[in-house]
Amino acid sequence: MTLINWEKRKNPTNEEITKFAAEKHVDRIVAELLLERDITDTADIETFLHSDSKELQDPFGLHDMDKALEIIDEAVQSEAKIAIYGDYDADGVTSTSIMKLTLQKLGNKPIFYIPDRFKDGYGPNMDRYKFLADQGIDLLITVDNGVSGKDEIKYMKDRGIKVIVTDHHDLPAELPEADAIVHPTIPGSEYICPYLSGAGVAFKIADALLGEDAMDLIDLAAIGTVADSVALKGENRVIVTEGLKQMKKNHHVGLTALLKKCKIKLSDISEEDIGFKIAPRINALGRLENASSGVELLTTGDESFAKEIVDETEDINSRRQELVQSAFADAQSQIAAQKDNGVLVLKGNDWHQGVLGIVASRAMDQENKPVLATQFDENSGVMKGSGRSPEGFNLFTALNKHNDLFMAFGGHAQACGFSIEEAQLDKLTELLQAEPKEQDFDPQAPVIKDYDLNLKIEDLNMDLIKQIQQLAPFGMGNPKPVIKLSNVSLSQAKSIGKDGSHLKVNVTDNSRQVAAIGFGMFAQEQAMNTDICDVYGEIGINEWAGRKNLQLMLDDFQVSPEAKKIAGLKEIYLDYRNKRLSTSILNHFDSIVFFNEVYYEAAKRSNVQAKLIRYDEECDGKNILIYDRPHNLDLFKNFIKENNTQHTALFFHTDLTERYLKPDMIKMKTLLKYLYTHQNITMDGMDLVAKYLNLQKIDVDFYLKVFFELNFVKMVNGFVEKANASQQRELIESPTYLKRLQRNDVEKILIESNFDDLLSWMSDYDCHC
Repeated sequence: MTLINWEKRKNPTNEEITKFAAEKHVDRIVAELLLERDITDTADIETFLHSDSKELQDPFGLHDMDKALEIIDEAVQSEAKIAIYGDYDADGVTSTSIMKLTLQKLGNKPIFYIPDRFKDGYGPNMDRYKFLADQGIDLLITVDNGVSGKDEIKYMKDRGIKVIVTDHHDLPAELPEADAIVHPTIPGSEYICPYLSGAGVAFKIADALLGEDAMDLIDLAAIGTVADSVALKGENRVIVTEGLKQMKKNHHVGLTALLKKCKIKLSDISEEDIGFKIAPRINALGRLENASSGVELLTTGDESFAKEIVDETEDINSRRQELVQSAFADAQSQIAAQKDNGVLVLKGNDWHQGVLGIVASRAMDQENKPVLATQFDENSGVMKGSGRSPEGFNLFTALNKHNDLFMAFGGHAQACGFSIEEAQLDKLTELLQAEPKEQDFDPQAPVIKDYDLNLKIEDLNMDLIKQIQQLAPFGMGNPKPVIKLSNVSLSQAKSIGKDGSHLKVNVTDNSRQVAAIGFGMFAQEQAMNTDICDVYGEIGINEWAGRKNLQLMLDDFQVSPEAKKIAGLKEIYLDYRNKRLSTSILNHFDSIVFFNEVYYEAAKRSNVQAKLIRYDEECDGKNILIYDRPHNLDLFKNFIKENNTQHTALFFHTDLTERYLKPDMIKMKTLLKYLYTHQNITMDGMDLVAKYLNLQKIDVDFYLKVFFELNFVKMVNGFVEKANASQQRELIESPTYLKRLQRNDVEKILIESNFDDLLSWMSDYDCHC
């Protein structure tokens, strides 16, 4: 299991947060989150918190946009045959859908082609380009791909076919000779928002061609933007924010059907619904089948046809989930067998090629190691594989050193795809084990993750969610804030899910609690050896049967430093507070410690063989028992600061429980008022006074002693009368009252608290810590 070290993203002081919140007119939570994200300029804050369509940028700021529009306009006017070449993931499907609907709005009827993951591979495919050319097309528009298709695009140009490339992926050393390349990071023509997804680029073309009508397509652009994990900064925030608004209008028949199948409530739809429900279903099409049906779904106007595709999509996604679960479970034995390897190479046992990337990703998260997941492809007779690696390890660099072993290979620092003969894969596995050391990557080192807010359970409420939500949409570059709850406990843990691996639990601080869900965390909870931990997670709302309740989505929980101290003290201190002590038990101890002289003298008259000592004498022996409770906590603090014995049992006996009653201010005032307004009250008459005022006689005796010490009352000729006090007095000026408070502290901390809380308090003073 991967170890995680959590660090505060940034540490603005309370003074800085308060000042910033006042200056920028935002809530404290919002102020802290903005400071942590380095969003401090007033104008930047305004656009970040209040993104709207007015902040959409001029589409003609993109490279070659003017050329692309001129070519498209000419093609539409001449009724030319246009083909769209997309990609099989959610970004590629939405990009293709946006381009198709845009051209249809202009009166053209384009054809489209979505590559097959298994037959065509990723990106431009020469055979498919030839196929499209043979269809007699006049214009090819690539979406979410194309910049790497130098040879394929040259082929199209040689056939007299115009080509517009729209893409957002990393640029190759040499660009293809297309008629126009619309891309946000062309050197010298960098766009104001370089993070656009493929769908974002397609939407900008729609914006340039359709103007305001392009807003009908921004919901599709939002799906591609979230699905492709591009940074949710600048214009991408606008696209997602406005896209979510557009989804609520039920504009696209197919998307509406998909939302309904996902049981997404339109009024509450969020970027999380896109990321966890919509995008995975669209991606599943390209993983197991051909993703063309995804384009058909998002562009159809036929409700019954849309429902058919949605039902098919749901079946495919369910199958994808089962395949992933089965393959990942199957991989565990190989992961265990390679526990000493720095790079894991997994061979599938009938794993579906479409889920190799997910298996590699899950194994990487579990082990914090680079992972190659492979499966033998019967059609080609070679191993097909996908790789994933954690931050700090460049997978592309590692594999590219051995490029001669591959039949095909491509990717980037954290992900790759390849084809390789099985014999060469075995050779590669051995060679890769030197790479972690070469890159100074330690897979055993803890992963560093950031949290944003250090709160208490009492701080978790609906208003907090509203404040956090002001920074939405969340995603890459603007992660959902992670909350840390320190020194809390997990209670009522239950395993949930089909395989029982998920955790449902309450997080509590003994006074309040919040429900929590942790995916894949049940085993982790069961392995915890302490009740006290630090919990990390995102706060949200769980709606069930019409009721909304707070729910924490767990990212992690760890034994807290406090819990580690307590665990150490449990090796030293024993809880004897509710035990019955016999002489034989007492004689098992080397020494017995007393804080009160009366118990010490009584013990000396018994036949206890253990050494009897006062608290301020030197302790002898390895095992001692503290017999009675001290009069105040300072005595006990000083004792444990010096007590270096191996084992100490805490008994804290007393037979004076009545002396630990808590002073009641209302009762004290009632008694004092009565004494001030009545005459001829003697001390012998206090029984009747107590009975009349419904007070305990022991309370009356205590309150009277305090009143006398503070000169509130005095004795005159045997009667209790009001004293003529010349100055205001505080209750704590009474030695009796102060002693009572001190004893109440002793009662609360040493006697009433549970053992973990007692040890937690002791850890601040004990010499063993």
